[in-house]
Amino acid sequence: MFWLYFFLFCILGIILSITRKYDLITVSITFIICAIFLNFGNIESFIYILIFFCVAEGVTLILNKKHKKRSYKNLLGNCLAGCVFMLFGQVIPAIVSICAAFSDTLSSEIGRLSIIKPRLITTFKKVKTGTDGGITVLGLTAAAIISAITIVYFMIVPKIFNSSFIYTTQIVLMIGIIGFLGTIIDSFIGATLERKGYSNNYQTNFLASFISGTIAFILINIL
Repeated sequence: MFWLYFFLFCILGIILSITRKYDLITVSITFIICAIFLNFGNIESFIYILIFFCVAEGVTLILNKKHKKRSYKNLLGNCLAGCVFMLFGQVIPAIVSICAAFSDTLSSEIGRLSIIKPRLITTFKKVKTGTDGGITVLGLTAAAIISAITIVYFMIVPKIFNSSFIYTTQIVLMIGIIGFLGTIIDSFIGATLERKGYSNNYQTNFLASFISGTIAFILINIL
């Protein structure tokens, strides 16, 4: 099994290098993130983060051709919090943090297509497309769809692999709901800290995903 995963990782690296010409650091970080989710988590979380990588990159490539290819900073901003939670054995908070990053990424990319100008989440005043903290109905809808797909995914896929981890309906709904909430948190941080220069996009993504995972961690221990 080890050699199978190693082979898959190598194939992934080759694809990233050829199709998007990623540098060695970015490819290596991708391998490390996948390895953490595979070894400290479970197969369903590993597949989920692979789906995140593929969908996020695909949507960005299709909808925003001028967008620079993702770097290791993007990966760390979106996935570092999830890796930290996973290393400490907190599988659900880790998954929630990735769901938050997934929802926010698609919300940002698809939200750019909105014909209606975004509104700043703190004041609801109209702002230019791409403004930190700006939200659109289209973007939020995309985030909600990703969260809903995540709910369905964790209701079905773990059963296919006979996962030993228990995904109750309550836990699965929590993953999707807090994941969507992560998009709101990201926008709020963008409208406050990032607009004032206290954080950059990568730091904002990390904070939003970390806060989302922390909320899940607290709720799990309360419930």
